[in-house]
Amino acid sequence: MFFLAKKKQKKQRAQSYSLQTVKEVYSYWGKSPLVYRLSSSFFIFDNYLRKKAVEALELKKGDVVLDLGCGPGIMLKKLQEKVGPEGKIIGVDYVDEMITQCKKLVARKKWENVELIRQDAAKLKLKPGSVDAIISIIGLSAMPEHKKALRGCYSALKRGGRLVVLDGKDFGKGFAFLNPLLKVLRWSKSYERKDIIGEMKKIFGNAQSREYLLGSTFIAVSAKR
Repeated sequence: MFFLAKKKQKKQRAQSYSLQTVKEVYSYWGKSPLVYRLSSSFFIFDNYLRKKAVEALELKKGDVVLDLGCGPGIMLKKLQEKVGPEGKIIGVDYVDEMITQCKKLVARKKWENVELIRQDAAKLKLKPGSVDAIISIIGLSAMPEHKKALRGCYSALKRGGRLVVLDGKDFGKGFAFLNPLLKVLRWSKSYERKDIIGEMKKIFGNAQSREYLLGSTFIAVSAKR
């Protein structure tokens, strides 16, 4: 009986985390960009890790890159520097307020090569083999259907294209005693035991990863072969 009760509780928790939950929380953050920026920061390593993730994409001038879960557009400038005006950036986010913030940034910077899409990443339909690279910064961990989103990434990428994910997980060995802190430091319930790297390996057949911040953060790279 105890086992069945625990299983039922776990199922209820999983059901409670939905797109509606995502919308409610991230809509608030979309109206408060500074709060979102602080909440999505990797502390003093923030710029370093984001730069490392972009470098792992191996972008060239003229490439098409997808920013999956683009939020208010924190990564757009770094991606622009790589693909140039002859390239293209596609930003996708489910939350209206996040896309609104992106549009303001794009208009302010006068970027003409940015396409913004308000869509659930799990239902995103891009032309197969139309994208050179995909980046997701603390995006997949917040998606209720991250596996479908990953399969969509595989389809959209060209042969040789790369998916780079910068996200969070539990602390590594030796620091597991710090894991209870994650419930305070991280809002998203979806951080709980979501094996993003494992799913990348299943779908792409490969994934290389490196841990940071005592193992609580990782950058993972998969290539479409």
